[in-house]
Amino acid sequence: MTRRAIVLLGFVTACGHAAGGASLGDAGGVGEAGADAAPSACGAGDVPPSTLECAGLYSDFATKTIAPTMHAYAPAVPLWSDGAKKQRWIELPPGKKIDASDPDEWVFPIGTKVFKQFSYGGRRVETRLFQKVAQNEWVHATYAWNASETATQISYGENVATADGGSWLIPSPGDCDSCHHGRSDRILGFEAVNLGLPGASGMPLSRLVADGLLDPPPALGTLSIGDDGTGFDAPALAWLHVNCGVTCHNANEGATGYGAGMRLRLDPRWLDGSPPDASWDPLRTTLGVACTSGSVAGQPRIAPGDPGDSIIVQLISQRGGLQMPPPPLSRLVDAPDVAAVSAWIAKLPGGPDAGSDSGNDAAGNDATAGDATASDATAGDATAGDAAESDAAGSEGGEDAADSQSDDAGADASADAGVEALDGGAGDSGDANLD
Repeated sequence: MTRRAIVLLGFVTACGHAAGGASLGDAGGVGEAGADAAPSACGAGDVPPSTLECAGLYSDFATKTIAPTMHAYAPAVPLWSDGAKKQRWIELPPGKKIDASDPDEWVFPIGTKVFKQFSYGGRRVETRLFQKVAQNEWVHATYAWNASETATQISYGENVATADGGSWLIPSPGDCDSCHHGRSDRILGFEAVNLGLPGASGMPLSRLVADGLLDPPPALGTLSIGDDGTGFDAPALAWLHVNCGVTCHNANEGATGYGAGMRLRLDPRWLDGSPPDASWDPLRTTLGVACTSGSVAGQPRIAPGDPGDSIIVQLISQRGGLQMPPPPLSRLVDAPDVAAVSAWIAKLPGGPDAGSDSGNDAAGNDATAGDATASDATAGDATAGDAAESDAAGSEGGEDAADSQSDDAGADASADAGVEALDGGAGDSGDANLD
């Protein structure tokens, strides 16, 4: 995918359970690739190791006991992953802090490790690792689990069978890179916005501040998106931030969607509860702004009051053609969140549906959880009616809130996969954000 492409969905931000034990940066932590937690048989091998057993996530792999130096976290808003359940953990080297001098681009200390584990079809299918080994240098690996969940091996991308008779697609290393380049320091889901909004758990922004793990500490320990008068903007903007802006549609020159000029990432400094205004990038670069290339050139990214005429809604409502997230990232439409985005757009001033009570049905696509289709929503030559392949696409999100399995292990992803991308170009495949 070219940099001019508009890629609508992104990836890393997380679920999990609050970890007990020491604080994230305590001296009791393991800063050297979890060596203290690794089985003695692993020795001082390659980084990353060839199996998850030697990566430091588990202190006892046989019993699936998580190492005490690992801290589970869950983002406020999950990345859509076709219904996969995810768990996420982070380990910081002892005594080290995250450089938060740029609130939008945290810099992690050397030795940081982030894990994201996917369960699908009733069992663990893959676990992803990102590990910082030097300044501006990360290594990453994806580990595939065997059917009995007794062993793993490093994977370079494959389709694996699941216990329920379905399948799960593990991304390639290139898929991962295509998304993680959207952050200067690669980690996607462990970030200020999704840890600061209501619903984050385990290691929310407030705990990072209280534990002194951010340098300098942010002015706000909790974040909030104010009401713009529609009553629907907070969930819509948060979803677009996580699924589109974190990896691809932001001002980082390494991001896949940088050249398109559509900016969907929220800045944590805006989120003091004040209503969004026209200067916010997700509004300034979308409301009434036309696509600039491809088969949808000239059509509005967001047509206020008219979700059916908004290209963003058309793309997130369909599978096949110009779907977002692109294949193989997702095979199933995130129908509830598509409806939330549509409802917000329908209430925006300026269109025929603005101010009406029909926001939830005004997407022009009947995106219901039952059929997950987008009838008659076309984007160029691609129709939006083929939406229903189940959730085996290696993407993240759609997690069970009760299990706190959100979408963040850094795997979190959004690149174009061999389709003509909105606003120009063919896309890179991949679901590889590590939340």
